[in-house]
Amino acid sequence: MEQVSPTLRDSRFNGPFQPLSLAVYVTWIAAALQPWAEWSNGRLHWSGVTVAGLLGMVAVLLLYILRSLCRPPDNELQLTRLRILVLLQIPATLLACRAFSGGPMPILLIIVAGQVSALYPPRLALALMLLANLPFLLMQQQLWGWADAAISMLSYGAFQAFAAMMTVYAKSAGESRDAAVRINSELLATRRLLLESARSEERLRLSRELHDVVGHKLTALKLQLRLQARQAGAIPLPAIAECERLADELLTDVRGVVSTLREHDGIDLQQALAALVPALPHPQVRLELAPQARAAGLAQAQALLRCAQEGLTNALRHSGAAHIAIRLATEGAGIVLSVEDDGRARQAPLPGNGLRGMQERLEALGGRLELGVASGGGLRLRAWLPQAADVPA
Repeated sequence: MEQVSPTLRDSRFNGPFQPLSLAVYVTWIAAALQPWAEWSNGRLHWSGVTVAGLLGMVAVLLLYILRSLCRPPDNELQLTRLRILVLLQIPATLLACRAFSGGPMPILLIIVAGQVSALYPPRLALALMLLANLPFLLMQQQLWGWADAAISMLSYGAFQAFAAMMTVYAKSAGESRDAAVRINSELLATRRLLLESARSEERLRLSRELHDVVGHKLTALKLQLRLQARQAGAIPLPAIAECERLADELLTDVRGVVSTLREHDGIDLQQALAALVPALPHPQVRLELAPQARAAGLAQAQALLRCAQEGLTNALRHSGAAHIAIRLATEGAGIVLSVEDDGRARQAPLPGNGLRGMQERLEALGGRLELGVASGGGLRLRAWLPQAADVPA
């Protein structure tokens, strides 16, 4: 689907009571002051043209409100619906301009210009606005002649261009913001992964040191105490018996600590995956992470994190989904990570460079990548890796 301006996708701006809409209402009121002033001064002559102009003026406002009430477009049908609501504002504006010529009514085209530039590619938006202004130019020419009509069109066209350029810059700023949020999320996820990897290595080192060094020396100490007890004769010294008992307890405690550390072998992906989710209002991203699902080592953790990153990026860019679910769980002797959305995909896409790279990375670690369509529609990406000794990256 074509890119849509963030001002139409962001709930902070897209709504009947949001800042941009309030600016539109002020602009509409400024245009509506002309017929109100003519009516209050008794200069408004009722005719079919006047009634059509008033209806057109009201229609512009109602069509804008209807457009602002629509949810952000997730598919081509919704985008087409928004475009129709905007395009209908053009003839409504022209009717108002025809009925109330010589006043501020043409500023309604500024409202239209901002919406058209948000919903259409730049060249098509320019063509539509030129076509919309052509009838207005002819109206001005009939009233003032070509010279004055050209000057009038230049001023109104400049305001329309300003509104369109502001929308284009808002789109560019929104895209840059989204990219910055995504990159920041990826950096935070990588940082959390490295911290968890360091913790995992430290736990492994401590468990080995305790088992190999402390455990070995305690065993040697027990043997020495037993030897001293035999040399002491039939009645061993109480101090030797107490030392032997303490050595037994200490060795049992060390083995318990080693067992506890071994229970947390592997790298926990919980924090890294949570940091990967960008702080965006749309779509909603849900995490379902099993605590016992842990990567065997850094290479596996990196592969799973990159799979989640690629799947999430693709869903955000292309799926038009309202909800995305990231799941991590164990399956038999393996660990499974899946990214599923409720977008418009009806069949698995052909693998691009990103998907092929993920597949190669997983296969190098003895895993596999699966692409499919979810039961309710949308794309499902599934990565499986064996929970075994890690393979160096």
